[in-house]
Amino acid sequence: MIYQNSNNQIKQLRKTTRRRILLLAGFALSIIVLISFHPLQISAQSPKKSLPPRDILAIGQLNSDYFYALDGLLEGYNAAKWADTFTPDGTFILKNADGTVITQATGTQELIDVYNTFPDVQTTRHWNNNLTIEPDFGGAKGGCYIIAMDIGNIPASIIRTGLYEDRLVKIGDTWKYQSRSLILDPNVPPPNMNN
Repeated sequence: MIYQNSNNQIKQLRKTTRRRILLLAGFALSIIVLISFHPLQISAQSPKKSLPPRDILAIGQLNSDYFYALDGLLEGYNAAKWADTFTPDGTFILKNADGTVITQATGTQELIDVYNTFPDVQTTRHWNNNLTIEPDFGGAKGGCYIIAMDIGNIPASIIRTGLYEDRLVKIGDTWKYQSRSLILDPNVPPPNMNN
């Protein structure tokens, strides 16, 4: 009888010890999880929650300047003006929907050179919408939808559609594209860049 009570006590002690270990392990894991999501650490690792309105307006104006220059709509809006919407080491990439690169240019001179290969600059108009702008590390990121129309025909016809993805930086008081990628929609034929 004493032997049986002793065995029962040992079993009970083992159960209690296991429960305590599991509780301590659970408590320690909870502390680790809570520490890893501490608000001070999250804010130190995240970009600001929003950009000031003046920056959002400036980026919107940059987007407009880009398309006016791309379409050659105003006097002085040409290859150099288009390239000036980018940083001096900025990159433009044109891709198919599957990610294959059609053309890429980095730096002011390459941007000017690739602009001069764009087909039908004088007869293509770009309509963009759904501009998105959000803070990102070192600047902002964003994009917009794009429809390119051939205005050489009446009525105008859609020749390309796609999506821009942008990385932007602020140099002094001026926003510029660090990189701008145009991703054509599926089944959109790429432009003939051999001019």
